[in-house]
Amino acid sequence: MNTLSKCLLAGLAATFTALPVLSRVDPGTADLLHLVDSYGVDVRFNTSKCDGSKAGSFGVSNGLPILTLCLDKNNITADDHDTVRHEVWHYVQYCATPATSNVLHPLLKDHTKHAELTRYALSGLAIERIRDNYRDDHERTELEAFAAAEVFSAEFIGKQVIAYCTPTR
Repeated sequence: MNTLSKCLLAGLAATFTALPVLSRVDPGTADLLHLVDSYGVDVRFNTSKCDGSKAGSFGVSNGLPILTLCLDKNNITADDHDTVRHEVWHYVQYCATPATSNVLHPLLKDHTKHAELTRYALSGLAIERIRDNYRDDHERTELEAFAAAEVFSAEFIGKQVIAYCTPTR
């Protein structure tokens, strides 16, 4: 088992003991946004992509990672904090995905460990909705990002940003 798998599963066991996990306000969310901004991610709020169909998105345009958040700045909710963790997890996936790929890869390559994380963090209904709403080639990365947003803190996700996205020299 690789180090990430061990950390993910240990984090799951230590962090949460009851399901379902509900959205939560995370005091590290602002720091997480500042971190990814310092790594060159273009963090945008309430762009034309915010048409009511999604809470946020992550994408890359001309080599520039773009994290878009769709929120009411006067009423930040626990769901908004979850969205930040979810979209930043996609940034970590982006950093770990081979440059030759045109789709993100999940960090957990082992299908059994990936399934364990997903089943631990998400309800059967949530898993079904994710599978219904995303293309097959995005399913595993979306399930992993939704699960990560549910179980990991902004601080832990920030450590993954540092581990996977710091340029090597």
